[in-house]
Amino acid sequence: MGVVAPDSRLIGNRRLAALSGLTILLGLLAMLAPVKADTPVVTWPRSGDTTPSTVLPLSPYRPLDFDATISCETLRTSTASALRTHAPNAPGLEVAARAGQTRFLVDGKEILADPLRAKCDYRVLADATGIRVFRDGALLVNRPDLLPPQVSELSTSGSVNGLKVVLHTDARYESSPTAWKIALLLAHAACLIALLVLAWRRWRGRQSMRGLSIPRPGAADAVMVLVAAGWVVLGPVNMDDGWYLMMARNAGETGYIGNFVYMFNATENPFVLGQYLLQWWGELGGWSLWWMRLVPMFCGLATWALLRIVFATLLGRAAKIRAVPWALLVAHLVWFLSYGMSLRPEPVIVVCAAATLLFAEAAYLRHSIGALAVATMFAALAMTASPSGLVAAAPLVLSVPWLLRWLRRQQWSGRIAALLLAVASASVVVPVGFADATLGDVLEATDIHRWYYLAFPWYEEFRHYNTLLNTAGWARRLPVLLTLAIVAVVALASGRGGMGRDPIRRLLITSAITTAVALVLIAFSPTKWVSHFHAVAAAPTVLLAAALLRSPLPRRAGPVVVGASMLLIIGAISLSFAGDNWWIPFSDAGQRFGEHLNLDEQTNNLEPHFGPLYLRNPALWIGVALVAYLWAKWRRRHGKLVRLGPDRAVLGVASIGSVLLLIALFCYAPIGQAPGWTVGRSGVQTLFGDGCGLASDVQVQLPSGRLGAPTAPQLSGDFQPGEVLPPGPWPEPTTIWNTDRPDGTTPNVGRLTTGWYALSGPGTHVTVPVAGLLAGQELRVEFARPGGVVSQELHPELRRSTLREWQQLAVAIPAGAQSVRVIAADQVTGAQSWLAVAEPTLTEARPITELTRGQHVLANHINAPLWPCVDQVGIRDGVTDTPTVRLTEFETIPPEWLDNISYLEWGGAWVQTTREWTQTRLAAELPGGPPRLTWGNVFVIRYRHPMGRYDLTVSRQTRWGWTRLPTLADNDYPEIKRNSGIQQPGASSRHR
Repeated sequence: MGVVAPDSRLIGNRRLAALSGLTILLGLLAMLAPVKADTPVVTWPRSGDTTPSTVLPLSPYRPLDFDATISCETLRTSTASALRTHAPNAPGLEVAARAGQTRFLVDGKEILADPLRAKCDYRVLADATGIRVFRDGALLVNRPDLLPPQVSELSTSGSVNGLKVVLHTDARYESSPTAWKIALLLAHAACLIALLVLAWRRWRGRQSMRGLSIPRPGAADAVMVLVAAGWVVLGPVNMDDGWYLMMARNAGETGYIGNFVYMFNATENPFVLGQYLLQWWGELGGWSLWWMRLVPMFCGLATWALLRIVFATLLGRAAKIRAVPWALLVAHLVWFLSYGMSLRPEPVIVVCAAATLLFAEAAYLRHSIGALAVATMFAALAMTASPSGLVAAAPLVLSVPWLLRWLRRQQWSGRIAALLLAVASASVVVPVGFADATLGDVLEATDIHRWYYLAFPWYEEFRHYNTLLNTAGWARRLPVLLTLAIVAVVALASGRGGMGRDPIRRLLITSAITTAVALVLIAFSPTKWVSHFHAVAAAPTVLLAAALLRSPLPRRAGPVVVGASMLLIIGAISLSFAGDNWWIPFSDAGQRFGEHLNLDEQTNNLEPHFGPLYLRNPALWIGVALVAYLWAKWRRRHGKLVRLGPDRAVLGVASIGSVLLLIALFCYAPIGQAPGWTVGRSGVQTLFGDGCGLASDVQVQLPSGRLGAPTAPQLSGDFQPGEVLPPGPWPEPTTIWNTDRPDGTTPNVGRLTTGWYALSGPGTHVTVPVAGLLAGQELRVEFARPGGVVSQELHPELRRSTLREWQQLAVAIPAGAQSVRVIAADQVTGAQSWLAVAEPTLTEARPITELTRGQHVLANHINAPLWPCVDQVGIRDGVTDTPTVRLTEFETIPPEWLDNISYLEWGGAWVQTTREWTQTRLAAELPGGPPRLTWGNVFVIRYRHPMGRYDLTVSRQTRWGWTRLPTLADNDYPEIKRNSGIQQPGASSRHR
């Protein structure tokens, strides 16, 4: 750079500082700028509706304000409740006439009893200031300690004359930017781009240093592209794929990225970059798993390209060594194959981290503040994907020493300009994290996440590694444990060798430091799931590739250092391969090694092995090291160059072997499970345009005909006809027998023998609905045929509680059967030990598409990407849709995970919906191929009341960016005793 006059330098610094300050100011103003917020209003009952009771599941659970008018005519004519907003045994408001009194109950507790008059009007007003009850305009009670009532229904058993409810649902995050905010965002983006260009040109650093080197495409690049494309079809399904897809898909309805499963569908802002990409891509081409997987595929290829440039730039001439791209390919695939094909935000973070690494290294080589500003921007961009995106800042830490030296040489104007430039570069979070959210939204959502979701402080990072070892399979352990081992070996040996002049060794040591910093930074992520480890993958990929090219040990390492290093490497590899070859959800069918239908971890033998040779055995890897040592010794004795030592041999065999093994396993799985359904087979069908995921193969037992009229049933003990779990397990009314005696005066036992039903209609199976406590009960079906009576046991699914749902149990009709009857014996006593049986029906296996066609379907947060052709439900205007079919995963996943949508302590977004429905689990199967784990559940959903019998209007109001509505981060809001997140003194803010 030429000599610059002092005045000119000062002017340049001031210009840069001014532009930086303007960029920061515009970003702050954009965060505080007003938005146009949706204000949905529900009015009930609809004009002229004489039977208005309806399901109205709010999410969040309480309206912002509630205004109900109840006439005394409604109270006098009601047979139960004049107005109720909740399902039985759930919190909410109830107004009823009992014993000559008008009683007002909130969450089951009476707040007012007033003598019932001949003519009057009561009014209930509720908002953030509490609940107030008026009669004919006179205030009767004021309860400022109460929140607006929870609402899952609006129902009445009386006259609708004088009955009216108007409520404002809580759709606080549904907003769009005003023209002012759009102008500020555009101005901020223009200033940020101009600032980075100006900084790059003004502080470009030493001209003599080499710039970025773009390598020529080669065979390794072609292999990477082919593997990435194949992995779109074959790769494992991540447990969270459906969750992130549901968030992205629902954003098209609401205009914001909401959680969809937990925390009342609160916004995910500012951590939304990955979901924005998914939303855009899904709206472009559909929501199937395989189409959506193109997003992480492109992320993986972008990361690969950036790391190729890193190696070409930093290694100089050494980058031309033929082994360099292949070493990088192996290292990249070690991470990508096990973690990279995920719809979670980590693939986006890794791209940003790789870009940060590239520009941070360019900044170091040239001492370029402009390049460092670009690196800072990418590090900040990673933070808009997830809190774990903080790891992308790790390369910036290594820039601190030379940056401090640079700052000491600058005038104060230059120092201030550089500081403002750093802050302005990080303001890239504004157009991503705050484009459709305000500062108030983000602050409230942050409080909600901290309050209701699991969060751990940085010093409990050990939980992260416990989770890795306790839940992750071998392929997800290996990248992490191998990284830890190499970092430890470099730390152990680097003091003896230093960096020297070898560019590969310098890359090895700097990438080890960067990796160590990244592993420290990920400790600040509030959650400790295994998938978060993928966020650090950029630097460890460089580290592993460098270790494959150059031993982390110095040439003259002592026996203690060598022995300790080999112990670390072999220990990490053995511990990795001690993990199971277990790929839940959906990717385990057809996998090799052990008995995948055996759920006993002590006997299923799922660790990778070939006959008696287990890859977890340290002796195997000691043998590899010994062979490499003897080979090297022989070559030295004959005066030949030794290129491969024991440490690199073990690293190479483990890394290359794991990549080849993983590809082989997932290529074989569709073949091994053929002709049954697999992720890979369905992916191929989707590529050719005729795939609908699981819907192409799943079959359910649907009614096919009626049984003949039965003879009289025989009942003993507590069995008697009577309805439980309304509205019942079949579309039509049916007879139900049960032993439910809530008064506790009898032991809830008995025996039912139904009459004989003639098998007169079409059908291959007889299906019997059952509910209650099913474990330990006698359940069987008897078929009468000319040769005698054939008895078949019914086998309910016992891992799910059926105290609030029905199970349909199907048995095949034996040849020659003429009639059928059901025998049930309730043999279990105690609380909640009742048993219910409904009349049987003839059924046959039909494609599930006959059930889902024209229905609103709730595919849960695990399997949603595998049902791309069904009409999946959403949440909008503060109200959840009301699905009539529900599809969940099963396999070995704990049943409570499948019901996360209604987990109250985490603010389940669908709690109010589930309080109103009764589920019936149908008999369903995924036919074809060798036996597999139970793939999932199919439920038909029926509601206590009709759906959608209300009027909803949406207006818009302007809301400033700093405005915060009443908080949801309060245990009183969902009515819980403890919250799952960070406990604070006093669980309820209303009592602090």
